[in-house]
Amino acid sequence: MSYVLVIDDEPLVRLVVREALSASGWRVAEAAGGEEAWELISQERPDLVLLDLRCSGGEELLARLRGKVPVVVMTGDEEAAQGLGVEVLLKPFDLDKLRKLVRSKLSGI
Repeated sequence: MSYVLVIDDEPLVRLVVREALSASGWRVAEAAGGEEAWELISQERPDLVLLDLRCSGGEELLARLRGKVPVVVMTGDEEAAQGLGVEVLLKPFDLDKLRKLVRSKLSGI
């Protein structure tokens, strides 16, 4: 079972994403920011990270994970997402689109 880590400072976003992905059969953990996320990552490397770039430590975490773990950036700021070199999911997003994107990213591992 693939392991997905959801990092977002908004509890409701984490809850909705976790429930949608768990219902699709993936194991999901969540963190509110970069420091908490790094603790989880040090315990078990996720197969995919869904990262809100604007959460505490988000940009630093993206830099640390680059090339090590697949990352999808979730953001409402399309301009900030330009040129990141990673997949971007613009908020607000459709849960079906989220599941398709996660399925696609995980099928490549």
